[in-house]
Parts: sequence; C-alpha cells; structure tokens
Amino acid sequence: MTVPEQGEPGLNPKYVEKLVEARLYAINDKKYYDGVIITFYCPRCSHNNTVMKPLFFHSLSMDSFLHAISGYRFETHTCVCGNRLDYKNIVIAQYSHFFSDAGLDLQAELTRDSEFVSFYRMDLNGVREPLDNVMDFRYMYRMFGHVLSVREAWKHMLSTVRETKSIQVYDVEKGYVIAAVPGDIPHQDVTMREMLGPSWPGSSAVVVRLGEMDGEREQYEDSYREWMPEFVEDIRRGRIDASAVIDAQMARKLAENTLKREGIDYIIKDDVCRIDKKPFRVSFSFKDIVKSAAYRGKSLQEAVDEKVDVAVNKIQSAESLYKSLRRDLPSYDFSINHDMLEVINPRTGESVKIDPYGPLPKGGIREMVASLRAELSKNEKFQPVCKCGRQAFILKSIEPATWLKSTKDAFDLVYEERDNAVVVYNIACGEHVNPVKKTDLAEWLIERKDLDELFEEELNSLRINVEAHVGKFGADVIVGALSNNACDIMVHPGFVKGLLDALKVDMGDRVIVYAPMKELILIYREDADVNNLNTAMLQLQEIVAAKDLSQTLLDYACVYDLDEGHGIFNIVDLPEKRGEAEDYPIAELPPEEVDGAGNVVPEQGHHDVSGAR
Repeated sequence: MTVPEQGEPGLNPKYVEKLVEARLYAINDKKYYDGVIITFYCPRCSHNNTVMKPLFFHSLSMDSFLHAISGYRFETHTCVCGNRLDYKNIVIAQYSHFFSDAGLDLQAELTRDSEFVSFYRMDLNGVREPLDNVMDFRYMYRMFGHVLSVREAWKHMLSTVRETKSIQVYDVEKGYVIAAVPGDIPHQDVTMREMLGPSWPGSSAVVVRLGEMDGEREQYEDSYREWMPEFVEDIRRGRIDASAVIDAQMARKLAENTLKREGIDYIIKDDVCRIDKKPFRVSFSFKDIVKSAAYRGKSLQEAVDEKVDVAVNKIQSAESLYKSLRRDLPSYDFSINHDMLEVINPRTGESVKIDPYGPLPKGGIREMVASLRAELSKNEKFQPVCKCGRQAFILKSIEPATWLKSTKDAFDLVYEERDNAVVVYNIACGEHVNPVKKTDLAEWLIERKDLDELFEEELNSLRINVEAHVGKFGADVIVGALSNNACDIMVHPGFVKGLLDALKVDMGDRVIVYAPMKELILIYREDADVNNLNTAMLQLQEIVAAKDLSQTLLDYACVYDLDEGHGIFNIVDLPEKRGEAEDYPIAELPPEEVDGAGNVVPEQGHHDVSGAR
C-alpha cells in the first residue's frame, strides 16, 4: 500500500486510519496474527511505501516480541522509484500479536521521531487505546483477558514462590488459572477453590498438578520439564506444589467455535467430541485438551487447535490410505469395523485389519500394500484370464532395446530389460494376445515373478512354427531358425533344446544363441569358428531376404546350458517374398495365394496358440 505523498518527511495525519485498515486486513484476510507493518519514506520521490508481512515466533513471549521489535534496524525496502531504503527511512513500524480467542490485538509502534516503543490495544472494530509501557502479567490479563505467554507466566510465578515462600495465583485467560504453593507451609486444610477465590473457574473446573504428570496415559514431548528444567526438582520433590485449574466447559466452547469456523462436522457427547467424515471418525476428550494445555504451557486455544488439527489430519490420512489401497488392491473388498479398516480377499475369505489412523511403515504405502498382498494371497493360486473372459496363459516376446522409446506408454507395461534387448510379457487366450500392464499386476495381486512361474508351467503347451536350416560349416554344425518372431525362442533355454530335438541335432549341453534380427536366430557351440559363423550368417540372411519377413535389427546373444526340451515345434517352409505389385487396377491385382483346399495361407509366425495346450 502507498499512502498519499507529503512534502516533508513524517507521518501523514490520515495514516493512523490507513494503518488500522491495513492491520485489520492482515488479521481478517491474510491471517497474519503475528505481523509487522512498516512505512518507509523515500527522500528521492517523497513517497511513503508500506510493507506488510507475517512474523514467526518459535515461542512467543514478551522477550521474543520485544526482540522482534528491535529487529527494525535490519529492515530494508526498495521504493517504487528504485531507491534503496533502510531503517533510517522508516516513518513508522508496527509489530502486532492478535489474541484470536479474545478478539484483541496487541500493537507495539516505533516512529522516526520517538525514542520509545508505544503500545496499543485494538479491537476488531478498529478502536485503539494506548497501554502502559510496563506490562506485567496481571496488567496483560486485565487488558486482554490473556497473558502473552503461558510458559513465561509459569516461570515468573514459580520464581516468585521460590523467592518469597508465598502462595501465588496467576490468571492466564478466562477459565484458566495457574497456582503454586511452597511445600513447607501448612495449607492442607485450604482447598484449591478457597485458595483461588474469585479466580476459581467454576463447577466444571479440572485441577491438573504438574507433579502427577508421570501417571498420565498420554506422553507429552514438550512438557514443563523441557522448557523450565530449573523447577523440575522442586516440583518432583514437593518443594513447590504447582497446579493449573482450567474450566473444561471453556475448552468445549473454544473447540466448538473452532470447528464451526473451519466448517467441520462434529458431535459432542459428555466430555467427548467426535469429528465425522464417513466412513471415518476421530474423537478427542476435552479433559485431554485441558491436560495438554496445563502440562505443556499452552493457551487453551493453542491446545484446542492442536487437537483439532491432529484429528483432521488423522481423517485425511485415513482417507488417503483408503484411496491408495483401493487403487493398488482393486480386486479386494474393504470394510470399516470399530475404527479398524478390514481388507478382505473375496476369493479366499482371508482378511487383515489395520489401523487407518496409525503411522505408515517406513516403506510407506508401497510396503503396506506388499505386506497385505503377501498376507492375503499366500493361499491363492492365480489363473490368468483374458479380457474376453477366456482362460489364458503367459507368453514372452523379445524386442530391441529401442522398443522402450519407440512404443507408446512402454513404461506402463511389464517387461524385463536385458543386454541390448527387452523381454515383454503378454497374455494370450487363443484368439487374443495383449501386453501385460503394471496395473494388471496390481489388480491380479501378483508380481512379475509370478508371471515367470506361470510361464514355466505352460512351456510344453506352446506350439512354435519356424523354418529351420541345419548346415555344417567346416567342423561346426550351425542351426538357423526363421519366423516373424524367431528370437522369442531365446526367452527360455528349454525352447532352444526343443528346437534342436525337433531337428535331431545334438550340440551338447552348452550353446550360444545369437539373433542378428528378430526374424533370425543362429545356434552354435561355444568353440565355433568365427569364419564359419560369418559364412552361415550370410547364407541365412540371404534366405531371410527371400522370405516374406521383416528384418528388424536386434543384435542379441545368450549362452545357454541345455537340459530338458520344451515346446511343440512345427518345422515349416515360410512363403517366399511376393514381387513388387504392378500398376494394376485394384480389381486386376493377382489373387491371394491359396493352398490346395482353397484356403488362404495364413501369415507364418511362431505362436500358434490354437493347437494343443
């Protein structure tokens, strides 16, 4: 904001009104409950430029508040004209803290012509009144209905008790009183109500003694032992009896106001508030809020905000967990039962209950999903089913390494990377062959290793059609196999052995299989002569060029130890490549090649899934 120009350095008479408007905007719209508004005067262009920003306190106290004010010397700003300004150009600096439960703003102001800090109180109507420059705890309570720092009040009160050996009672806020009694004076016959007198909160008062914290069910990480360790022994040994007396009804009122303001649905019954967001719900006790405020030196509003935040975060975490589990385990059923999330395998009836509000394991949702899948599917055997509804089986095919870049959404599919090649997983039913997606694994509740096991079970059921050539080159026997996907034989050593058995070729127990292209593989012994291999390669490539086959560069090799042969091999003659079509009208094109029975010859490939299974 820029206020009207002025001829001489100083504060524009109307600026107080502008300052009030700016602070109300910071509170109501920006939610800068702790904030600073600074106006810089620019001697170059005679403009007053106002800067508004939030303040952040690790622990708010009068000391930390005054320390923030002293930081005005480090403030800088660049004027709209480009002139760099520093603290010497400050016209006025206002540092503020807003008490949200009281609706009052504490303001400390520094002006250029003043040597002292001036304090003000402002309400939400913008009405301001000056405050004393020396503000003790009782003055703060009288003016704001609230001390600035509960922890600071505790320390001051206990120091006074230690020095004066007298009973001390401090009002912290409405319905919240702290009291301390030296342990060496007789006060057994004086009740807490009598001791507090008019400060007694009423019939719903809860007395919390700091010395009894060890007996509480809840553990408080930032209890009084952390922020006033100098009094821990006095409290533990009974030299000081320190207590907080808090009105539980005030905690309830603040909680209701907070929940209504945030638009959160809730139900209150007796001492318990329940936040509902079906199917989840989280409850907290008003007495727990009271104890948290007492043991941790918090205001009631701070304790309420923390409880509400924890409850809302638990519900949001539970919702996020629920959505993630339903996404990653789509074939499972889910049920909410007595605040527990039950995950059910509908195929076996097995179920696991988890706490949706509890922390995730170190590995996060992924680890939890893996654990649930392992637990619920350990007694279940997976049977693949094609999208058409037929029983299916797993196939593997080999693609060049470039497949990952050239195939759309390749990374969404299930594959295994090898040296210079990729093994792609497919599901086939006899009519359809489709790649397996990673989302399919999640839906089927299995992993890639489970597909490998299923593939192993079907090795003897797969029918493989290839054209094969056996030749002796010098002392080396070399086998060549051709088909549209000849390289797929290399997905398992059992297929290599099965092909050699079908050709009645014995190459021993160890061979090398090399695929210069997808449509051609060579099988030979490890000690084969390179010149013989080159000769065989040239001859086989000439055969491929004459056949009706593509030529897809692959350059992939494997060394296999042969054991048992698998697969049903049909050794066929692939059709020759057709000549280039002449420029005939469509109706005059040569008819398709047919066999003796008048049937169109099918395209030759190595997967004939219509045969024996």
